[in-house]
Amino acid sequence: MVAKAGPYPLMGPTTVMQVLSMAGGIQEFADSKNILIMRNENGRPVAYRFNYKEVLKRKNLKQNIELKPGDTVVVP
Repeated sequence: MVAKAGPYPLMGPTTVMQVLSMAGGIQEFADSKNILIMRNENGRPVAYRFNYKEVLKRKNLKQNIELKPGDTVVVP
């Protein structure tokens, strides 16, 4: 549920907000409170929750994590 879904190369340190911006932003009916960052850590899948609206309001900014190669950002 972003304007331009697809893979985005990480050319340097990139946060969740930055990659959502590169993807053209989230669409109007996206569930912006329940975005997931899927990552493999030590061979196990891990999911991090991201609340877009909170970050826009400058709340709970620690959830705007730096992405790693192989991460998938899921915007429902």
